Amino acid sequence: MRAIIVHGGAGRWGEDRLKNALPVLRKAVEVGYSLLEEGDPMGAVEEAVKILEDSPYFNAGKGSVLSIDGSLEMDACIVQDEPRTVGAVIGVRRVKNPITLARIVAERTSHHIMYGEGAERLARIFNLPEGNLVTDYARKRLEKVREKLLKEEIGDELSLMSRTVDLIRKYPHLFIGTVGAVATDGKVVVAGTSTGGTSIKLPGRVGDTPIPGAGTWAEDGCGASATGIGEGIIQILLTKTLCEMVKRGFPLQEAANRVVGMTKYPVGVIAVNREGKTVLAYNTDSMPVAVKTEEKKEVEIHGV
Repeated sequence: MRAIIVHGGAGRWGEDRLKNALPVLRKAVEVGYSLLEEGDPMGAVEEAVKILEDSPYFNAGKGSVLSIDGSLEMDACIVQDEPRTVGAVIGVRRVKNPITLARIVAERTSHHIMYGEGAERLARIFNLPEGNLVTDYARKRLEKVREKLLKEEIGDELSLMSRTVDLIRKYPHLFIGTVGAVATDGKVVVAGTSTGGTSIKLPGRVGDTPIPGAGTWAEDGCGASATGIGEGIIQILLTKTLCEMVKRGFPLQEAANRVVGMTKYPVGVIAVNREGKTVLAYNTDSMPVAVKTEEKKEVEIHGV
């Protein structure tokens, strides 16, 4: 049974930003579902995520947050369960749609993961659009975070990451995470995730998104995309663990709830199975998602 679910990131969403983001989520689901009807679940996930990457209201692509030094480093991953297809990119700076580049890695190379300049060189070979994706909004948000860091009196790099979770819990409106989509046409399941990372990350830091099995995974009729603090997601290989639990007989919603409960970090996850069941679970204030299934037809909004 066809189904697609798209998330805009876990965190605390301000009323104005949420008002602008929800129509984009709806559009992403509608476009993705139309591709499911054409029998293209990989395309459904890619195009849904691209729509979010092209919006300034999400932490991916055009809306990506900046590292502590003001640099931009974006990650993305896409995984299909059968036949197993995996592609991810790490630390790209100018590629307009990292999720498309991740798909190219999966389908057009013999590799699974590419990073930095090598990944961007591949993007140029395939004529992917590029641009300066650092926005004024991202710069202003970074300055707010830097101000909070000074007030917290964090003076060295080693203490920076140890205080990240506390800072996010105090000021969650400054840290909207990662976007992603999971879809099925009733035969295969595809999951995709894209992010600008965490707003106070050190340059070169890699989170969960491009690590297959951590932020993105699909296996044996189950797929999942995670959002939140990558270190917590990596520690439990959240999406892989979720799919393994489903293989062992746990209901999809229970598996999602359990993996979120396995970490004290702020996280969230969406998941889909081959039967068209869609679920979400999160431990943050909100996690806006849009869903469309063959059974219900109408777009539903949850997590707000």
